[in-house]
Amino acid sequence: MNQIGRYRLLDMLGRGGMGTVHLAEDATGQRVAIKVINPELSQHEQFRMRFRREADAARRVRRFCTAAVLEAALDGDQLYVVTEYVPGPNLEEAVRQSGPLKGSSLDALAVSVATALTAIHAAGVVHRDLKPSNVLLSPIGPRVIDFGIARALDEIGGVTGTGELIGTPRYMAPEVLRGEPVSPACDVFSWGCLMAFAASGRAPFPGETLPAIIYQVLNTEPSLDGLEPGLRELVAAALAKDPARRPTAQQILDHLIGRQAAPEQAVHTVQVAWQEGATTPYAAAPPRKRGRLVAGIAVAAALAVGAAAGVWALLPSGPPELPSLFSDDFTSTSSGWGGTYDAEADNSYGYITSDFTYGLDAGEYNEERWATAPVPFVTEKPATPDPSATPTPLMPSSLLVGVVAKVKSGRGEFGLWCRGDGDGTFYEFTLDTSGTTRVRRIADKAGGNMAAPVKLDGFNARESNHIQVSCEQDDGATRLSMWVNGKRVHQVDDPVGLPSGTIGLFARVPKGSASPLKVVYDDFEMRGVRPQP
Repeated sequence: MNQIGRYRLLDMLGRGGMGTVHLAEDATGQRVAIKVINPELSQHEQFRMRFRREADAARRVRRFCTAAVLEAALDGDQLYVVTEYVPGPNLEEAVRQSGPLKGSSLDALAVSVATALTAIHAAGVVHRDLKPSNVLLSPIGPRVIDFGIARALDEIGGVTGTGELIGTPRYMAPEVLRGEPVSPACDVFSWGCLMAFAASGRAPFPGETLPAIIYQVLNTEPSLDGLEPGLRELVAAALAKDPARRPTAQQILDHLIGRQAAPEQAVHTVQVAWQEGATTPYAAAPPRKRGRLVAGIAVAAALAVGAAAGVWALLPSGPPELPSLFSDDFTSTSSGWGGTYDAEADNSYGYITSDFTYGLDAGEYNEERWATAPVPFVTEKPATPDPSATPTPLMPSSLLVGVVAKVKSGRGEFGLWCRGDGDGTFYEFTLDTSGTTRVRRIADKAGGNMAAPVKLDGFNARESNHIQVSCEQDDGATRLSMWVNGKRVHQVDDPVGLPSGTIGLFARVPKGSASPLKVVYDDFEMRGVRPQP
């Protein structure tokens, strides 16, 4: 099986009682995770009806701290769910390799997962199988996956076609093991189990066999080693045997936000730890050093607190007002972009057109075309001048880059990139001809989306569209924002930002496409506060 719907399968990520998870990509190269439901479950009409309801509800879950549900095949012989692909190890893998979490990083994980549960429950969904392997540690923080769909199995008696118990008993609430109705309180119990595991590396209810584990969950008190006072009491309340005595996910989140008086300091502390141990934060392999594990968790905690309090909604929607540093309306070929005047489409570089725009064509033999902006960087002045030394470019701490783009023909992706090192590392801000926007971090020619793609309403690629992007650097971290026609469509933080680098334009066609994409750019401008050399 090499294709599911419009997605091409790349690799198998895992297999479970409900189905198989595949890594896949669409025609634009966007990577996704596809969970294909086992055929024996799809044969049950009750399951299919519940699956539709739960999939529809899951798509309404707000996307912060979760892997967004992008699509669901609700009919036909093959049922599947498409979610945002989240690179990085899961919590179980990371703790096993790097050890338990402590201090601010543990608090940050608690906030992130509680925020995700609050959003999930607000959409009318119960996760039902929250456990360490369902919390992925992405470069920008923890993401909860596999929420809601497992509840569809209730309609066929709570077991899979092979008789396997739904969920993981070590993290399941007592009422679920007793066959009582499922409610959001079940997820709160699982949250408590997950936090106990993260703090100690051990599940709070030990046991080597299924009967032993079930007995422990139903009858004994949990082991809460590794939890500090304050968080220990909150976890103990979440692990109450009686679901009526447990706090809600919202109450947990409120308590955590009130208890963390200075989350910014916690984030800064962990960012330093990550920077000391990091090579590239977007590596797909599990982290080798503890610093790389906890950094994304702490940053996500700050974002989660902001999301819960509505901070993002208060941010201005338009780009910042900054002084102009460089602009080009492409009326002259001597400005430094490269290429020729009104060149043929197969020119190796961009070309100035007769109507004074800058053209980039991507086609069958050149899937990507790139153009580096001739930005007059400020350069460092060494204490001892060395005529043979290469000057180091300095980027403004707040940088805004804008351009007007118009597609003349074809389909594909186009946009801006910044902080390029010339060897495959940069930030990419992408629009495709269907109106889908993305922000990507590419490191050593590999990487992925930093946030879920956003589809623009009423977008027409054949018209002139104003694309603006900003990179705001603060103490090693970088905030990336993107606007299209004055409306902000993305804002995401990279806790370990890329260093200074080049800026430019690009055009790209889908892999294997024989249809060329012709994009013309106009009115390029860079704004920012120029640093002193």
